[in-house]
Amino acid sequence: MKPMRILILDNTREERYFGSASLQAWVIRMAPVGSEVVVMRPPHGDLPPSDRFDAICISGSVTSCMTEDEPWIRAYDDYVTEHIRARTPILGICYGHQTLARCLFRMAGKAPALGRSKDAELGWQTITALRRDSIFEGLGETFVSYQSHYEEVAETPPGTRRIAETDRCAVQAFEVEGAPVFGIQFHPEHSIEYAEESLANKLKKGERRDWILNPGMGKKLYDENVGIRIFGNFFRIANT
Repeated sequence: MKPMRILILDNTREERYFGSASLQAWVIRMAPVGSEVVVMRPPHGDLPPSDRFDAICISGSVTSCMTEDEPWIRAYDDYVTEHIRARTPILGICYGHQTLARCLFRMAGKAPALGRSKDAELGWQTITALRRDSIFEGLGETFVSYQSHYEEVAETPPGTRRIAETDRCAVQAFEVEGAPVFGIQFHPEHSIEYAEESLANKLKKGERRDWILNPGMGKKLYDENVGIRIFGNFFRIANT
């Protein structure tokens, strides 16, 4: 594969997570040798010229996907919309997945079908792949990954097909028809250590226990192959 110019849109809001280190590590690991990886921060109004990159990865965020009154969000949505229209390869994770959906609904002239999850997914969750010929190639019909979300995409966005689900979230992933643009609700980039620390903190803060999924089971359930396949497939698709 030829080297690529890759942009990470880092939407993290807590200073300790600025830079999306876990996502950066996976992008650097799985991108073609010699690729350039640039991280920029939309919440700080940090958006580059649109023609500089061959692929984009969009991080998660504690920002609500239904929040639109923060000044940075409109420019950020416009930037993402421009790249969807240009068919730039995009992988959106969690809030990035929700961002893609929000933009796609608006592009079709519809109100975004986003909302609070009936049951949050916080922990190690089994995901069912409905298609395995693209971003999920090489994975089984089901696989386990880390989840951390209270909001979700409630309906499959216009011009996309649903490609994964869980027992709590029907639109766990989608792909744009005819374009290398993918949204995934789960977090293949997060390590066992990050996930278990996050779950322990949620329990300490009194999180609903029925929303916490398989705490302390990371060493048994974590599968590095999920990240290898998803990021590897994305860059293979983006490179064609």
